[in-house]
Amino acid sequence: MTAVTSGNWQKSLWPGVDGWFNGAYNEWNTEYTDIYTTRPSNRQFEQVVGMSLLGRARIKAESNPIFYDTTQQTFINQFDNQVRALGTEITLEAYRYNQYGGQIDSLSKRPKSLARSIRHTTEEDGADVLNNGFSSAQTMGAASDGVALFSASHPSGPFGGNRDNLLTAADLSETTLEDACIKINGAVDPRGLFIQILPYCLLIPRQLDFIAGRILESTLQNSTADNALNILKAHSSLPDGYKINHFFTDPNAWFIGTSINEKGEGMIHYDNWDMEFGIDNDSDTLNMKVYAFLAYSFGWEDFQGIYGNPGD
Repeated sequence: MTAVTSGNWQKSLWPGVDGWFNGAYNEWNTEYTDIYTTRPSNRQFEQVVGMSLLGRARIKAESNPIFYDTTQQTFINQFDNQVRALGTEITLEAYRYNQYGGQIDSLSKRPKSLARSIRHTTEEDGADVLNNGFSSAQTMGAASDGVALFSASHPSGPFGGNRDNLLTAADLSETTLEDACIKINGAVDPRGLFIQILPYCLLIPRQLDFIAGRILESTLQNSTADNALNILKAHSSLPDGYKINHFFTDPNAWFIGTSINEKGEGMIHYDNWDMEFGIDNDSDTLNMKVYAFLAYSFGWEDFQGIYGNPGD
């Protein structure tokens, strides 16, 4: 680690600088909360367990016994809370001889840039679950179903076949969005019984902002002279509209949060430790060490809380 010295900030040693730039920018509002439900955690890891309940009723022939079905737990998704931390070390001379006080955030006892870096990292970690959601390298642990977040082959456990939350690869359009809504409405539980899962919110990178706006906010059907009704808007097919996440890395990928996610059982963020700041002085060098840290995890409970399309 290299300490911040007066040599890093030579102009701070003398008065006469009219202003300092690149140090204060507006930030986007918190965006991971559009995807995740936050739960408190006081453990190093948290586990959620899937269930497989009863299947279809069967015909009972005269004088034959009733068929007795069974239930059991299935897969275990594990959230490993990890500490995120960052600090900076400032020499006594750089701090004491600074002529501009709080104008130079990096030479203060509580740099605002520390909090900004921590917030930025949290947003990236939340978005990366979706950014990497098409890769089998990312799962919810050894006891989980062992496949990517977005997969056409999520195993249902000992009694059912595979389930699917991977949309057919295609760029965002009115047609592909309608197809996604139709697919979500056909969702089944681990025993293959139809369940009510509804599309709730479209999640997109910034590059799809205007496309999504034309599709969802036009009164009439988009890009056509037919004067037809925009059925997605008329039916309120996505009640929460669309949300932009500036930390999505693929300009073509798009996602749909469902009613499962809206009720807090899909994408989960465990808040393990709140952000804390600390300051310490090195007894030999008298350097000031300033740091911040927090702990959390991101992942999914029920994968049917979100559907993903990698784009074409």
